Amino acid sequence: MKHRSLFETPSPALTMEDANRILDALGPMPAEVLAAMVDYGLSDHEIGRYFKLPHDMIAKLREHWGINGNA
Repeated sequence: MKHRSLFETPSPALTMEDANRILDALGPMPAEVLAAMVDYGLSDHEIGRYFKLPHDMIAKLREHWGINGNA
């Protein structure tokens, strides 16, 4: 898993509103939580449904953090 912040690049990957939604849903360690859910074998659709986030947002986060998933 890549250790990259969503906010350290010149053009952030997410808006602050989206970042807050992610932190509210996934908690203070969102990359680790997402990696665990992928390790459990869940797809982007299943993870999105569980956390009430769009599946395309889950896919973007996986890509951003270098988490190989079960699309």
